[in-house]
Amino acid sequence: MSESENQTEENKKSPIGIIWVVLILLIGVLGFAIYNNPNKSDGAQGDAQYDTTETASKSHDDPSHSHDMGEMEKENLDSTSVSADFDLDKASKPRILGDADAPIKISEHSSFTCGHCSKFHQTNFKRIKADYVDTGKAYIIYNDFPLNGHDIKIGAVARCVPEKSYFEFIQLLFETQKDWLKEDYIKYVKQNALLTGASAAQIESCLNSSELFEALAKQREVAMKDHDVKATPTLVINDSVVIPGLSDYSELKKALDAEFEKSSK
Repeated sequence: MSESENQTEENKKSPIGIIWVVLILLIGVLGFAIYNNPNKSDGAQGDAQYDTTETASKSHDDPSHSHDMGEMEKENLDSTSVSADFDLDKASKPRILGDADAPIKISEHSSFTCGHCSKFHQTNFKRIKADYVDTGKAYIIYNDFPLNGHDIKIGAVARCVPEKSYFEFIQLLFETQKDWLKEDYIKYVKQNALLTGASAAQIESCLNSSELFEALAKQREVAMKDHDVKATPTLVINDSVVIPGLSDYSELKKALDAEFEKSSK
């Protein structure tokens, strides 16, 4: 056997040579696995998708975030969750009770989770409706004044019930507030919306429209800016007289009668 052949044979038997051979094989196997792994970038993509979903969810639950929702979140909601026949303009337009040509305009600013608003709808609201709306002296416009994410979601569902049933629907919510506020509120709201004739698809469209959420939140901003509304329920009569909804009914009646007299001159 030649000297070179002897050297080669010794290298094979040497522990150092064996170690080098093993390392080279391990490196080759790992490199092949990494190169051929189809999920090598899924971790980063998954984190990005989770963050986007989390941001959208927080925006829905917190009205203060609804104005800051990024364009990506808006696009995702609109393209994946809102049906093609969803009409944002129709859902956003004011809901009116009574004759819109009546001389007295009463703008109500309320929150669905507000206990005082519930009391107002069980007391003064009914008296105003009987004395002024049903007699043709006034009409009421309901303006959402959301205090939290629940208010925005409930308000959105309400915008998808038939317009003729809108005030009956929100009246039911205010009168039964103590029953549903402690439970799965959105399930209760959806069930009653279905009873008005709204379809499940329509309800989901309203619940998943970031633009509608923003439109409802905007009503609060406008009320605060234009009429200095700071609490719920608040009534604004003919865009000039601001009065708490739970004022003594005699005070409300005095303010309403004064505006009616002005319109009669």
